[in-house]
Amino acid sequence: MTRAMAQEAVDAVLKGGSVRAAAEALGLGRAATQNRLDAAAELGLTRPRTTSNPSRWRPGAEIVAARKAEFERVKASGPLISGNTIHRPDDGPFMLIMLGDEHLDNPGTDLALWERWISYLNRAKHITGWSLGDVLDSWLKPLAHLYANAETPAPEGWILLQHYMEQIGSDLDCSVAGNHDKWAGANDVLGMIMEQYGVMHRADSLRVAYRCPNGREITVNARHQWPGRSMWNEVHGIKRAARMGIRDTILVGGHTHVSGEGVERDPMTGKVSFCYQVAAFKLIDEYADTLGFLDRNISPAVALVIDPRRADNDPELVKHFYDPDAGAAYLAMLRRKAKAA
Repeated sequence: MTRAMAQEAVDAVLKGGSVRAAAEALGLGRAATQNRLDAAAELGLTRPRTTSNPSRWRPGAEIVAARKAEFERVKASGPLISGNTIHRPDDGPFMLIMLGDEHLDNPGTDLALWERWISYLNRAKHITGWSLGDVLDSWLKPLAHLYANAETPAPEGWILLQHYMEQIGSDLDCSVAGNHDKWAGANDVLGMIMEQYGVMHRADSLRVAYRCPNGREITVNARHQWPGRSMWNEVHGIKRAARMGIRDTILVGGHTHVSGEGVERDPMTGKVSFCYQVAAFKLIDEYADTLGFLDRNISPAVALVIDPRRADNDPELVKHFYDPDAGAAYLAMLRRKAKAA
């Protein structure tokens, strides 16, 4: 089989479009023609009938590798995975201010009250904060008409948030995005702003351990919304979670714009979990009025003074205050006594 004969068979197939047409053109049987084509393949003479641009989609093996890597990232960022740690500078008492739903751009929000609470944030004095979500209204399309009832358009809401973050960003420990924050779209602008100030942020829920130099840990488990409601108990969903096995030191949530607190004791270990439902800075709520919701907003935030020197089964481990001044005074007293001891 010469190279010329093999090339002749290839040319005949390209011209005729099939092995049968090539065989007729060459005056050969199909088997003989196929033999010439096989020889052409061995000589490297065959070539595809068409050429095209590469596919924009990844091949299967590459997709599998990327999916496995993505799963590992998602698993590592899970809500109850240990690893989120804030290192305390000493073993003494500290205070966390849990800020309820802010709704900073809503006309029914009391910004003077908000400013009073955030004025107590001071990392140097061991007072830091958590944002429990719904920072802005971020009305999605079906509710976008509500912006007509407010003087603050959506872009100014982000400017307002940035204005306050410049004041408190360095004193804010953590942020949990709420349903209103997620309405802002797939672009996590809130998360990017929080990252800019070094604030630990996650949508829906966040679990963090405060670790003292001596190894003592206080765990905080925050969700914007805990499942479970009761008309008789504002903190029902959070206490249910503690009773069902969420044994963190502090469990806290927002979303419902009501206040409540409770303590849950693990009957096997004696560990005490302190549960708090935090209300909102949005004090005038037309939606609540329309549906007839009762006003159970005791305070838009709660100040938690934690004394890590006390054991997990000590009911005095965490004290809550609905007045930041009282909480700050109590913290200062504890730290003075600890320093004098």
